[in-house]
Amino acid sequence: MVSSVLRSLRWRATISMALFLIAIAIAIRSVNYEVTREILIRDIDTQLWTRLGALETRQQFAPETLLGPDLTLPELALPDVRAASDLQPSVAMRLLIPSAVSGRPFPWFAGVWRVDGALLGALRLPEEVLQQAPWRDALEHIRTTADGKARLATCRGSDGTVLLVGTPLEPLAQAMREVLWFYVWTVALAIPPMALAMWWILSRMMMPLARISRTAATIAAGDFAARIDLTEADSELVGMATTLNAMLDRLEAIRISQARFNADVAHEILNPIHGILLQADLSQQRPRTTDELARTVEHCRTLALRIQKLSEALLALSKAESAADGPLARLDLEPIVEEAATQVESLAQARQVTIEVDSQSALVVGNADLLHQVFVNLLANGIEYSPVGGRVEIVMARAGGRVVVRVTDHGEGIPADRAEQVFERFFRENSSRVTATGGHGLGLAICRSIMRGHGGDVIWHPTPGGGATFEVQFPGAKVTADGSHVNGP
Repeated sequence: MVSSVLRSLRWRATISMALFLIAIAIAIRSVNYEVTREILIRDIDTQLWTRLGALETRQQFAPETLLGPDLTLPELALPDVRAASDLQPSVAMRLLIPSAVSGRPFPWFAGVWRVDGALLGALRLPEEVLQQAPWRDALEHIRTTADGKARLATCRGSDGTVLLVGTPLEPLAQAMREVLWFYVWTVALAIPPMALAMWWILSRMMMPLARISRTAATIAAGDFAARIDLTEADSELVGMATTLNAMLDRLEAIRISQARFNADVAHEILNPIHGILLQADLSQQRPRTTDELARTVEHCRTLALRIQKLSEALLALSKAESAADGPLARLDLEPIVEEAATQVESLAQARQVTIEVDSQSALVVGNADLLHQVFVNLLANGIEYSPVGGRVEIVMARAGGRVVVRVTDHGEGIPADRAEQVFERFFRENSSRVTATGGHGLGLAICRSIMRGHGGDVIWHPTPGGGATFEVQFPGAKVTADGSHVNGP
């Protein structure tokens, strides 16, 4: 239960905000508590100083009243301020400090001493005050006794006397306990509605997230066209919703592309398999001569080789698409280009095509095997589409701080409106070449995938006079610690 609550964003936010507000309430009430206590003490001091003034006046005009064991003229004492005032306590005051509006008189005591310490008169003077002789500490001051039980005001009287007026602080302590209790129960009562209000507010604030969750559930159920409605999204969530919609569009495009790719793969594999099955069925229908069986086997072998080449191409494409996650090393591009040209030399001789290599040393960051495959595929493609007796050129150069390798043929060329289609999987400019050459339409797709995995690209340019030029572009150059330039991601 506790773990499920802690895993809930709404619960965590509600609890955190409730604790935060309680902490603020406690801090505010603590300050208010101290201020209230100070105000009450100042009120006590005002009354004590006023009564001390009254006692001083009585000594001046009726000194004989201060010579008995008790101060004998209570009618001269000032009335309690709360009783004399016409200000009626409010409901808030009655709730906050009930003892302050109870109607009991303000408790106070008084005493008169000679400076030698002899007590001349007293009124309700506590024993501890008599024993401590507090007037000796300071005169013309209002202070709290050392034990904190009373508040005293003292001054010098006439004829070498000392006057003292005081009040016990127990009523103040009682009032402050009432204030503290008021703060405690009001905060306790405020917590449940405050938590419910925050829960409701958070629930309203999280409704857009709930809509996003429902959209995700709709997509998970199979409605891949569903998207987050931006018209109802809050301004703070528009950016996230837009990003999620773009991601969903991208995933939808990938899903469609993958479905199309799977269909193309199935088609490319089924064609030769159907051919093999057809030849096998025909061979079983009637007896065949040795020459006929040999031709049938050769035809089946050709179809099987097409399946093998397609499988190898698919494996190469899968490896190319994961090149960005594989290890890349610093290497020289020149021997890779020359080795690729050597590998396709036999294919060029069979078609009477000349390969012209113009290479130079160039440091790049990449995977040697994958880059070798790029140049083999481009050279083989150029040879395939070159006329008999033609030539294919592979030239290394630098352009704008980048290493580029151009593979140029002078064959039929590619219409400009199909320039990007040639990089799509299973695209063939001339489908009649499928049977003749075994082409599977993955070579250029593999090349582009490998180069983009290296942070570069493969782009097409028309060859002046006819033909196609494929330019292999590597990322911009970086200066290494030894001062050389290395092209790479």
